[in-house]
Amino acid sequence: MKTQFYRLFLSITILQLFLFSDLAKANNVQVSNVVRTGQDIAFDLSWENSWNVQGLPSNHDAVWVFIKYKKCTEAIWNHALLNTNMTSHSFGSAITYATPILETDRFGNGTGNNTGVMIKRSDIGIGHINANNSISLNIVGPVAFDSDDYDIRVFAVEMVYIVEGEFIAGNLNSRDLKETGQDYLHIVNEDPINITDNTYTLTLPAEFPKGYNAFYIMKYEITQGQYVDFLNTLTAGDANRYYETSNYMHGFMSNTGTDGIVYTTTSADRALNYLTLDDVFSYLDWAALRPLSELEYEKACRGFGPYNEDEYAWGSNTGIKVFNVSGATAGIEVATDDPLPNCNINYDPINGGQFNGDKGPVAVGMFARTSNTRIGTGASFFGVMELSGNIEEHCLAVQDANANDSPSSYTGQWGDGYINSSGLFNVNDWSGHYFIAKGGGWHDSWSYMRVSYRGSLYAMSSYHASRYDDRGGRGCR
Repeated sequence: MKTQFYRLFLSITILQLFLFSDLAKANNVQVSNVVRTGQDIAFDLSWENSWNVQGLPSNHDAVWVFIKYKKCTEAIWNHALLNTNMTSHSFGSAITYATPILETDRFGNGTGNNTGVMIKRSDIGIGHINANNSISLNIVGPVAFDSDDYDIRVFAVEMVYIVEGEFIAGNLNSRDLKETGQDYLHIVNEDPINITDNTYTLTLPAEFPKGYNAFYIMKYEITQGQYVDFLNTLTAGDANRYYETSNYMHGFMSNTGTDGIVYTTTSADRALNYLTLDDVFSYLDWAALRPLSELEYEKACRGFGPYNEDEYAWGSNTGIKVFNVSGATAGIEVATDDPLPNCNINYDPINGGQFNGDKGPVAVGMFARTSNTRIGTGASFFGVMELSGNIEEHCLAVQDANANDSPSSYTGQWGDGYINSSGLFNVNDWSGHYFIAKGGGWHDSWSYMRVSYRGSLYAMSSYHASRYDDRGGRGCR
């Protein structure tokens, strides 16, 4: 089996030399010209450097689109539910829906999961999706738009499709995950599996998302621009609860409204730090996404390749960190070092741009603006950016206690688009677990960036509200 993985990895590496010049760039998703006609919401959607490839790794990027609305005379935003009859919607010629809209969850259970639509390019190829691709989505559920004026906002989050299939997790290090009796963890399906990290042994149930099944993951870490969108649809009290005014790059966000709910940022593409686990999970619930499991994180990094000891997300155990940048606004920040870097790690000052000798997270996708290979861009096997370095990412661990035989009960339930009356995520499935900060951040040493690193394990009950200057996250669906 190991030989098969190495042969597959060689084929993928050859293909990715051709693909990564376009796959892994910051892709500038834009929503424009939003118009309501009755129950239909029409808008234009565009993004750059889209891909849909048949050859290995046989995946595509996508955009998760969801809608919030409120009467202009009211303060509370609602999350729109979409018609599950796909003929009720229309899509421009270059785009289509990636999966049908369903009321049921990923297990085929429940209702109310028709909270958005995943959009992808309709043809096989690589290139920009221009703004001439209009979408019309039909709204259903309790809302019946009347003659009053409504404030309607359409949100778009770039995603990457992680293909179904077996993969290797863990490594040869003592605390990395292993299958009982093996040196690593070989995930071949979603069935229960016996695992260990040399300090405990447990049987992980079938319901825990192991990464074998296909899923979509956010292409980038949560950015300041995305978080501003989130804050500006909350009540003033809830927004203030989630807004941290500490130093480092978080300082480019500000509250400019007299009523407390007009947030802005001068660096919309910059990864957002100082996020607690409550912050990340509440953003994901609001966006109708869900938290990553630590196994899904490893799958998104490694794909179908073999494990390489101590490797980072780009498949190598070496990297080049950033020291110098240019560009002081969102979308144009680039690294200027020679040789060109592919990561942000190790607590060193950064010169130029908005940094001027300060420290903190860089703009997401920045390294892809100056390189066109997987290693050079710091991209994962599937084209996901900054899974190693920049910001540590909250992922749910395989265990619910730091002891033997305590498997996680997390099932991967999706968010419903709402937070609760206390201003927190309302998904019971996400509560009470242990979590791991994966991937390392700008404040960490190099070892934290390893794909299989598990040193940062926390009990949610103790650390759910803890803030760190290099911690944030991303979600999946």
